Amino acid sequence: MRNTSLRIGKSDYLYGGLEVKIQYQHRHQSFHTFISSDNTYPLHLHKHVEITIVLSGKIYITINQKEYLLSEGDIVVIFPNQPHSYKTTESSRILLVFFDAAFPGDFTGDLTKLIPNNPMVPKEDLVYNVSNMLKALYERYTENCDNRLLKAYTSVILGHVLPLLSLKKIEYTLYLDSIQRILAYVDLHFLEPVTLDMVSRELGISKFLISRIFSDQLHTSFRDYVNGRRVALAQMLLLSTTNPVTEIAFDSGFNSLRTFYRAFNKEYGITPNEYRRNAQEVI
Repeated sequence: MRNTSLRIGKSDYLYGGLEVKIQYQHRHQSFHTFISSDNTYPLHLHKHVEITIVLSGKIYITINQKEYLLSEGDIVVIFPNQPHSYKTTESSRILLVFFDAAFPGDFTGDLTKLIPNNPMVPKEDLVYNVSNMLKALYERYTENCDNRLLKAYTSVILGHVLPLLSLKKIEYTLYLDSIQRILAYVDLHFLEPVTLDMVSRELGISKFLISRIFSDQLHTSFRDYVNGRRVALAQMLLLSTTNPVTEIAFDSGFNSLRTFYRAFNKEYGITPNEYRRNAQEVI
């Protein structure tokens, strides 16, 4: 079984007119999946896409202040930075799949620039054995298979499920929570030379408050968070293309090779060239 790393920060959030605590989860793996029984988890958000399928029982899932009751075979797709929570009143067993929006490649634009009108897909609307593919994805993950196989399964699942969600362009300005608005803006613009001043100006939030949100709630700096989004894309390009490392660096939003190498090493502990070479040796 692969290891996972999760850190949590908290912030106040206006939810249904009430001020509640929202947790921000730091998931450092680009892909992770596990099975959970009788899951009840408070309001939280994270930068990863989250797919949940009910294996048995029933569970309430609240996404963006709307509650859904899921039964066996039903699934939900939770897009990045969407506040959500879980509640089991009797019993439930669910399979959860988490992955960075850059992980499946071709669907990254849909996952970062759009949002579902309805994130829930009932069992009867699923086709092509999507539930079996999700279970197979979990099994391949526990067998420590090649990441490219995980990407392939994930892409096929998304290809079948996303058309069922009635995707629409997300209006981030409608959200009241500063963390959510900031992270959403970064997700849309991290390939550009985005700066703290730019985010402050576009969102109307003090740059000092933005800096404090990153340090106090997200336990990182604004610069490191932006570079982390870029490194996640670079990691995917290193594995899925034969493009030169220099080209990948600039395609991922970096304007300096030195900054790219430093950020990549900070995240993975080796250089991009070593990372690609090690991945090829595993094949």
